[in-house]
Amino acid sequence: VLDLPGRSAAVLLSLFDRDQKPHVLLTKRTDTLTDHPGQVSLPGGRRDPNDSDLRMTALRETHEELGIAPEVVEVLGELDDVATYQSEFIVTPIVGLIRSAPDTRPNPGEIARVIEVSVADILAIDAELPETPSLRELRYRLDGEDVWGATARILRGFAVVAREALADAPA
Repeated sequence: VLDLPGRSAAVLLSLFDRDQKPHVLLTKRTDTLTDHPGQVSLPGGRRDPNDSDLRMTALRETHEELGIAPEVVEVLGELDDVATYQSEFIVTPIVGLIRSAPDTRPNPGEIARVIEVSVADILAIDAELPETPSLRELRYRLDGEDVWGATARILRGFAVVAREALADAPA
């Protein structure tokens, strides 16, 4: 947990199978949003005072943005917090498993595009990045989009954890 000033937010890094391969959902935000317009992100947003915790924030926001019911997401854990530089959020990435490929219904006021990317693509791009990339170098080109900033830093953290898990998996 980052001990920095900032507004609390949470995103959902949702894992699901599509064609028997693990995938992650990303979204492209509409150009009309106040925070991070037009950027590729994970579904999520700022913590509401009524949210009991940041897991609830990620699940609620994902439901509002994509129509994915919270009860279909099995929360597996959290990744390290990431700070946004412009909007001053402290973002907690929540990792969740969705047992079947999600039927998304994007909110047109918030989401311009839903992007499904394979974990293999994320790991392949990550493997080509420098070991300690600068903010400018830390970019993932996924499905025709440029993923950078806090979302890229979250994907980097996910890639590290995923590679460790794959290395520890029985052959």
